[in-house]
Amino acid sequence: MSLYQNSSAELGKEYREDELYVTIESLRCELLEVAQERSLSDHAVLELSQRLDGYIVLAQNKMMESLRSRKNAAAAAYGKKTKSQRIRNNAALQQ
Repeated sequence: MSLYQNSSAELGKEYREDELYVTIESLRCELLEVAQERSLSDHAVLELSQRLDGYIVLAQNKMMESLRSRKNAAAAAYGKKTKSQRIRNNAALQQ
């Protein structure tokens, strides 16, 4: 495994939001440094870029998960059903 390659276990572990953003910023800085020294098509640059992409996607997924849970909590507090709950109910009724 290369120095810049991440393992699936590393991305799979649970990150707190602040840890995730620190990791992203650290990788971004490292990528900028390496890209200034090497070609953008260099293997190390590509690996760092892919690794950074993985963490960005992880952060985006966490943000979407947080938005969904807040939406569901607000709907529950007001006794409303979310769109996904209405779709499941309609599908159950059609069976």
